[in-house]
Amino acid sequence: MKTWKPAWIVAFGAFVAFSASARELKLEPAKSSIQFQFSQLGVPMKGRFQKFDAAIFFDAKKPEATKANFTVEINSVDLGADDYDTETKKPEWLSAIKFPKATFTADKVVALPAGKFEASGKLAIKGITQPIKASFSFTDGAAPVVEGSFIMKRLTWNIGDAEWRDTSVVADDVTVKFKFVTTPK
Repeated sequence: MKTWKPAWIVAFGAFVAFSASARELKLEPAKSSIQFQFSQLGVPMKGRFQKFDAAIFFDAKKPEATKANFTVEINSVDLGADDYDTETKKPEWLSAIKFPKATFTADKVVALPAGKFEASGKLAIKGITQPIKASFSFTDGAAPVVEGSFIMKRLTWNIGDAEWRDTSVVADDVTVKFKFVTTPK
């Protein structure tokens, strides 16, 4: 009986240690953000999405075990002016009626130097799914924070069809920055 008890204590201790580092994180949308930047006729432009959600299971000690899915409501795009928002939702841009959501699913997460991480996965916009890589940091605590960015080529997803394909008018590069404030579930 004495040998069983220490083994049980060791197993319980391992479970507690695993549970403390590997956990499901609940997104706090009101404290989080998804912003994007691009250039139009050489002028920097900024926007954001106001509605999004995520399912995140992350362990900084075992990033390869990460599971993460993100969903963005396209109709929540905000460029700071109603006419820009209306234009951006049209079929030649984000096609919000036909494709109301964009999604990202992380397939792989690896640790990088200096406490950073890189998530590889598939980004789906306008019915087109392509691979991307996003670098991010993770700050643990009572409200863990995932913060990072990636650069996407808008034409890869047919964002800006017809005359808007001209990258001298609207640059192809779009920088997406995200900050996800979470609470452990």
